[in-house]
Amino acid sequence: MSQMSSRVLGCFLCLLAGVVFLALAHGQRKTAAASEPATSPSIVFLGTGMPRPQPDHLGPSTAIIVNGKAYLVDAGVGVVRQASAAYMVGTSALKVEDLRVAFITHLHSDHTLGLPDLIFTPWVMGRTAPLELYGPTGIKKMAENIIKAYEQDIRIRINGLEGANRTGYKVNAHEINPGVVYQDTNVKVTAFLVEHGSWPKAYGYRFETAHKTVVISGDTRPSKSVIDACNGCDVLIHEVYSGYGGTSQKNPEEWMKYMAAFHTSAEELGILATQARAKKLIVTHYVSLGSSDQTEMVNLIKKASLGRWSWPVTWMSLSRNSAVSNASGNVDNVASQPGKILRACCGGGTPLERWEFDLKCASAQGA
Repeated sequence: MSQMSSRVLGCFLCLLAGVVFLALAHGQRKTAAASEPATSPSIVFLGTGMPRPQPDHLGPSTAIIVNGKAYLVDAGVGVVRQASAAYMVGTSALKVEDLRVAFITHLHSDHTLGLPDLIFTPWVMGRTAPLELYGPTGIKKMAENIIKAYEQDIRIRINGLEGANRTGYKVNAHEINPGVVYQDTNVKVTAFLVEHGSWPKAYGYRFETAHKTVVISGDTRPSKSVIDACNGCDVLIHEVYSGYGGTSQKNPEEWMKYMAAFHTSAEELGILATQARAKKLIVTHYVSLGSSDQTEMVNLIKKASLGRWSWPVTWMSLSRNSAVSNASGNVDNVASQPGKILRACCGGGTPLERWEFDLKCASAQGA
């Protein structure tokens, strides 16, 4: 997404890669010790970009962190380096060799181009456990073919002087159906089908912890399954587009037909999020068409809600040229203390824009 098409509400983490960290309760920057009580989850946006290869936006990937363990959703371009960047500024759960569990929403290339990176780089860095990978039908074949393509690399690393371990590059691929697909002591993950154009299976995921529930829509047109999965959830993370336009290959009429079948407009999201009763909406994977921009997008969501908002919205788009700043915040108190949520500065001192329904655009520089 270009700067015109997707500047962000929110926060930017990283030195040369934008990583957004959102804590769902105070004090979540530290990893919880095994003896400590369960803590609320944190969300780290590792990338929110689109297929367009813009150098300042990385591919879609989100980490849900619970009690010091990371659970990734999607594996876009740059996923491992984004995780490493977050680790270097204090998010210990995203240590590269500890990336062990991932959920893929669907098999579009922009959501999976980072999968070879996620399979091999943590192994090269010392991961010994296989990657546990969950996704729609076809994810197993994709993983097998990636490993086959890199068989010479695997052989040289194991049998050569490097002496790599023989297990960390392997993948346990799970082709899922709707329902509970994963559960451990930290989280229960439920997959639900969404409507993403002609894909036979595309999924959203609901993450339930002891304290909070986070729902990720994945790429989808308006889907009742998202409303049902959220149903008052603490955070709903949803894609969106606004405006009218075409591409270099499709005229506006043709392209808008595609967008309506595969994605969710700002107006549609305003209705859907209200029906879902989400306590907080985070908008990501934003596409701006024609002359539309983030201001119009937010206003369209607000208008479509018919004034029924009782919670704030945040929208995310990450820039690689961002400076590290204070990125922790308390979602529970965002309405009453909005200045304490997701504050950061762009590289070069340019202030970010912050957008919430109860606020005007405000500079967050110096946070």
